[in-house]
Amino acid sequence: MKKITPDYESTLKDLSPGQINELEMHSFLNLVNVIYSLLELLIMDGRQNTYLAEALQLTKGLTDETRKGKVDIFFPEHVREYKNVIRRTLHSLEKQALDEAERSEVRDARALLDYVFSVLDARLRELYDRIPAPDQWQHFTIDEIKKEYEEFFFTLEKNSNNRYRIVKNIACKEKNDYLVHLDIDNTDSSTIDMPLLFKDVIRDLISNARKYTHPGGTIQAGIRQHTGILRFVVADNGIGIPEEELPLVFEYAYRASNVGEIRTMGGGFGLTKALHVVQQFKGDMWIESELGKGTKIVIELPVPEGVQQPIHGASHEKKI
Repeated sequence: MKKITPDYESTLKDLSPGQINELEMHSFLNLVNVIYSLLELLIMDGRQNTYLAEALQLTKGLTDETRKGKVDIFFPEHVREYKNVIRRTLHSLEKQALDEAERSEVRDARALLDYVFSVLDARLRELYDRIPAPDQWQHFTIDEIKKEYEEFFFTLEKNSNNRYRIVKNIACKEKNDYLVHLDIDNTDSSTIDMPLLFKDVIRDLISNARKYTHPGGTIQAGIRQHTGILRFVVADNGIGIPEEELPLVFEYAYRASNVGEIRTMGGGFGLTKALHVVQQFKGDMWIESELGKGTKIVIELPVPEGVQQPIHGASHEKKI
C-alpha cells in the first residue's frame, strides 16, 4: 500500500484559490450535474419546450458558477427561484404530454428531482454550518450517519435510470446489482465525530468506487473512531489504476488512462479533494490498486483533543 502523505501533498501546492473553492464545492457540482442529466434525458426524447431549454441553460450556468466556487449562488432565495423554474418546466412538460405514458415519465422525473432537491437542501445546511467554522468537527449519532449514507446510495441508484440497483444483502443481489457494505462504529460510544467536509469526501470516494466498478461488483466501506483516530476505508473490485499513475491521480482533474469511455458526472476532483481535506485536518492517506482487480483507499484523521460536541443542526439553520 502506497502512503500518499506527506510526500505527494506537493500536488496541491499550485492550486489556485478558485480551484480550492471548486474542490470544496464538488458535492454541489455533482448534484447540479445530476439535475442537468435528468433534464437532458427529457429533451433527448424529442420534446420541444421553451421552459425546458431555459431550465437547461440555467442549470448549465449554475454548474459554471459552482466550478468557480461561488457560494452566493446557493443562498436560499436563489435556490428557491431555481427550484421554481424546474418545477414550472415539469408542469409545462406534463401539460403538453401526448399520452399517459409521457405524463407518467414526467411525473417520475419530477419525483426524482424533488428527491435530489431534498438532498441539495441537506448539503446546503452543511455548507451554512461550515462557512463560519470550516475546521470545526461535529458530533453525530452513528444511526444518523448510517441513514444519511443510505439515502446517498438511494440517490446513486435512482440516478442510474434503472441500469443497476445497490443492495446490502448478497441474497438479494442480481447480475447488474452492486453489493455495498458500509459499517460505522466507535469503540467508545454510539456517536462519531467528523468535520462536515469529510462527509463529502466519504461520499465522493464511495461514488468513485461505484463509478469505476462495473455493475455486478462489490464495494466495501467502513468508518471507525478509535483511540483518537477517525479511520475511513473504501475498497472495490473495479478497474483499478495503473501502478505508475497512482501518484498522478491526486493531481487536479487528472483521470487515469484506463478510464476510457466510462461516463462521469464530476470533474475528476474526488481524490484531489480527499488529499486536500486530509492535509487540512493533518491526517494521513494510503492507496493500493491493481489493474483490473480494484482499488483500496485508507484515510486516518486525528481527532482533536477536547473536540467540542455541538448539537448538530442547531446553528446556521436556514429554510430553503
